Amino acid sequence: MVCLLVLFNTDSQADQKLHPLENYSVTYELRGNSSGTKILASRDYGRKQCSIEKSEMEVMGNKTKKNDKIIIMAEDGEQWIITINLNENTGTKMKNPMFKTLADSMKEKSPKEFSESVMKQMGGEKKGQKTVNGETCTEWTMMAGAYACVTDDQILLESGANIANISLSEVATDVKRNDPGPKGICDIGSAKIETIDLGQMMGQ
Repeated sequence: MVCLLVLFNTDSQADQKLHPLENYSVTYELRGNSSGTKILASRDYGRKQCSIEKSEMEVMGNKTKKNDKIIIMAEDGEQWIITINLNENTGTKMKNPMFKTLADSMKEKSPKEFSESVMKQMGGEKKGQKTVNGETCTEWTMMAGAYACVTDDQILLESGANIANISLSEVATDVKRNDPGPKGICDIGSAKIETIDLGQMMGQ
């Protein structure tokens, strides 16, 4: 899920490895109230993660379509989150106000140790192991009906949440290690981007 993606991408120094793999890509199938696909590309040891999601979500008969690109990157001691509506070719760029606090908490920890500590802060508990499309992962359950399954080399194979009558999940259907993902997935292109002060918005 996006929340996990943002939390896992923290940085305390320019050359710090945020993920044990230099590059990898995953294709997810969206299930439950949301249907569609998402492609995730992680590059430069997790310092840049980019995804494209094409989906349709239905809740109580109302349908919402999504065709978005998200780019999360650590740059000059900050973390930026760029969200682009590919249908309208417009988007927003926001600085993550929690970034430096998270970065400080990652010091002296490996990417695996840090990601597990984040899971625990979210009420996470290990529930054993399972196999998702031939890959073995460790199952976690968290607060508010959320769950995840992560491989030993820190690839998220499955995540989701069951809240009230809404069920959302992302399940990996294709995992490629040492692969930077599709060409252009991390490019902004000609999209018109508006910079938003998220910290100011949260303070209002």
